[in-house]
Amino acid sequence: MKIRPEQLEQQLKKNLLPIYIISGDEVLLCQEAADQIRNAAQFHQIDERLRFVADAQFDWQDVINENQSLSLFSNRRMFDIQIDKMSEKHSKALTQLGQSLSEDNVILLTLPKIDARSQKAKWFSQLENQGVFVQIWPIDASRLPAWVQQRAQSLDLSLTRDAASIICERGEGNLLALSQELEKLALLHGQGAKIDAEKVIESVADSSRYSIYDLSDRLLMGNTKGAMHCLSQLVAEGVEASIILWLFNREIQTLANLLQTMQSSSFRQACQTEKIWDKRVPFYESALSRHNKITLPYMQNYLALLDKSIKGLEGPDSETGFRNLVMMFCGYKPTTTELDIPA
Repeated sequence: MKIRPEQLEQQLKKNLLPIYIISGDEVLLCQEAADQIRNAAQFHQIDERLRFVADAQFDWQDVINENQSLSLFSNRRMFDIQIDKMSEKHSKALTQLGQSLSEDNVILLTLPKIDARSQKAKWFSQLENQGVFVQIWPIDASRLPAWVQQRAQSLDLSLTRDAASIICERGEGNLLALSQELEKLALLHGQGAKIDAEKVIESVADSSRYSIYDLSDRLLMGNTKGAMHCLSQLVAEGVEASIILWLFNREIQTLANLLQTMQSSSFRQACQTEKIWDKRVPFYESALSRHNKITLPYMQNYLALLDKSIKGLEGPDSETGFRNLVMMFCGYKPTTTELDIPA
């Protein structure tokens, strides 16, 4: 059954089918469709999720065997399989997998763009007939401002058409970049804000002057002196603490996700899963050389304390807290923080 992305939510409310196929080049939209299916699986009490990234050396027999075996932990499982480049090896394995689908498991299959010829292939038709195929199409340039406005509404922002057009020009059609720009506007102006062209232009200028993403680069590379200098500039220029906190949280969470995914795949495959651009892969590789499953949760717990402080509750001073986080991120644990003092 072939459906449009906007029809997926309604289908998932009806029932959960044995297989869902997502295909397209728009990374953000494919990722969000996959997240909808994962959330639906959890709603249906499918808590065990097996993650596979199928490259040229991938052994499909592991998937076939797992699909045919019973789980020790739950009645139903989700098989989350990502293929970045189709090959004859993958299509043969999917043909075999399609012969053993059942209601005991749910297969989430994320594929690159599948052309019309491939959609007529036996392996694809066999899978589509047993489940749902969600084809993700790029958004036309003429429709992009309307998409940005609709996306802004989901963040409780009211965006003028001119403001949306400026954001589209700045993002050059990259949906992920456009989404991040809207999230930043929501942080800057708060819920219910009305955003016009002037506010967007101010935001663009602020971003350039404040170098919020320069701080990200210095943190990931472990450049303590540079990160401290950048943090001081941000604070001096009046960047809100919530925006700096958002940046720390985003990078720490990305590192935690990479570490989790690397339990069953390589670092490069984990970066692909997290949709990290090739030019930024060395930054995360550097950060992971300093962090592990102990340091990252510690920083996340410290972030939670700092978040309370920023919201007016008891916690560390925000400027001191951010300096501590810079030290932790760059590989130096402070002698003592509020986390180490017994309540």
